[in-house]
Amino acid sequence: MKLYLKLLTFLFTLVGTEVFSQSSSLSLAGASHNINLPIEVTADSLSVNQSSNTAIFEGSAIVGQGLLRLGADKITVNYSKTDGEIASIDAIGNVIFTNGVDIAEAENAFYTISSGLLYMNGNVLLVQGRSTISGDKLDLNILTNIATLTGNVKTVLAPK
Repeated sequence: MKLYLKLLTFLFTLVGTEVFSQSSSLSLAGASHNINLPIEVTADSLSVNQSSNTAIFEGSAIVGQGLLRLGADKITVNYSKTDGEIASIDAIGNVIFTNGVDIAEAENAFYTISSGLLYMNGNVLLVQGRSTISGDKLDLNILTNIATLTGNVKTVLAPK
């Protein structure tokens, strides 16, 4: 029993208690991002709804802005009613987000262009190098590369 307690104490000292919590704040290694860069969207099909100011891209849909990539089965681009600029992006199904070397996967995502805030939910998996962290919801500020992962957080740390 003493060996077990020593091992548990060592583990908490080595990786910290945050690894075992329900919420984890982390800093990402992705490149700094400029929200004013052009946005490119590619997909197998496009349908536009002028009355709701939306464009729906389906089938291998990918949004790119600088080094950022957001891919999903279906991507809805929401336009501002006042100036026609892209206001936000909804991604549904098999979502993959990349920023430099950081990769995140989820079931759904919502990205607000002006604030640089990306919300991902549903079986979120974040891969940083050889380490992974998973949870239910990821809130990421793309401008600061600061993220918070909540709900059933689990981390696998790879030794250097």
